[in-house]
Amino acid sequence: MSSRAALAHISALIKAKRREDEIGLREAAQLSGVSASTLSRLERGAATSLPDSGTLTKLANWLEVTLSSLLSDKEKAVASQPQLSTPEVVEVHLRAAKELSPETAKALAEMFKTLYDHCLQTQGSKNKT
Repeated sequence: MSSRAALAHISALIKAKRREDEIGLREAAQLSGVSASTLSRLERGAATSLPDSGTLTKLANWLEVTLSSLLSDKEKAVASQPQLSTPEVVEVHLRAAKELSPETAKALAEMFKTLYDHCLQTQGSKNKT
């Protein structure tokens, strides 16, 4: 897995974990042992390189995944691994696409999420009638 794809994967896992646990960035930093600024940079996809091995180990422990699964393109079914939503999966793939700039990948991911949410709302209102 390229470092860009690994960073996108880590970003999505952090987002999913914080969403599932309903915690803010500061609490996530305390629980993980990783600084809030580093977590923020990783979650936003602003990191330009992989963190050091100590930080990766702390992240893996907090995310309850193996270190190799953070850096592997093989999705392992780990019961405790946070489940990614469809928009998050799409965002991971867009961020990993070498042909797209990080800004373009982010914009496309936001557009997809907006359209996806709109479709869910439309679908939900149709099912209620």
